[in-house]
Amino acid sequence: MQVRSDDCFLFSYPRSGNTWLRHIMLALAYDTVPKDFEDLENLMPAIDTLEFPARLKRMPAERRFFKSHLPYSPYFLEGKIVYVVRDGRDVMISYYDFFKKIYNYRGSFRDFERKFTGGFLRYGTWYNNVRSWVKHKSHPNMRLIRFEDLRANPIDTVGSVAEFCDLPSDEETLRRAVEVSSVDRVHSTMRSWNDATGTGFVGGVSGGGKTNWRDKLTEEENDRFVAHAGDLLQELGYPLA
Repeated sequence: MQVRSDDCFLFSYPRSGNTWLRHIMLALAYDTVPKDFEDLENLMPAIDTLEFPARLKRMPAERRFFKSHLPYSPYFLEGKIVYVVRDGRDVMISYYDFFKKIYNYRGSFRDFERKFTGGFLRYGTWYNNVRSWVKHKSHPNMRLIRFEDLRANPIDTVGSVAEFCDLPSDEETLRRAVEVSSVDRVHSTMRSWNDATGTGFVGGVSGGGKTNWRDKLTEEENDRFVAHAGDLLQELGYPLA
């Protein structure tokens, strides 16, 4: 594809709030939310899928919106990048749940932790993937937001995204976009995804933005993750303990 200057890309590591923000951005852009997962992919396709070339051909001639979990490439900064980051410990816990439900993963959490921090997953480690983008957070074509801020203060956080992407940003429109992109709406979209059908997986937007790694990780598990990615956690404003 040829990246246009008005293309808007939503990037994140998996399990970081990407799907929820996709719904909100589409509500701002088109005053509607996806009917199901297929509709979501047609309106704002994932660029790293086999179906992407066909979806790209069907996209409207006006503004285009894309999502991905790929690491940094300067190619995409020809357009605008919204990058969503989430505390890597919560990402790891959520990704483990995802693997168990979607891929019927039977390994222990410790086994998954080794894969997560060892670079054995499709998008590499959380540390390397996120770090590759954070290095460019000051680029004028990039806007970095935290999932935790999106959950705690959605109107202001979405407002900054809307202004950056030249989307409607008046308070009433922002509030409506957040309201129609509810937890139930996002879960309904995810339940319609073929890979999720019948698995019990509904997505990860629930939880009210409260970090739960303290309730899930042992002190030893947290210490290992901090040893792996503590400098990036601190740079992003996350506590180490």
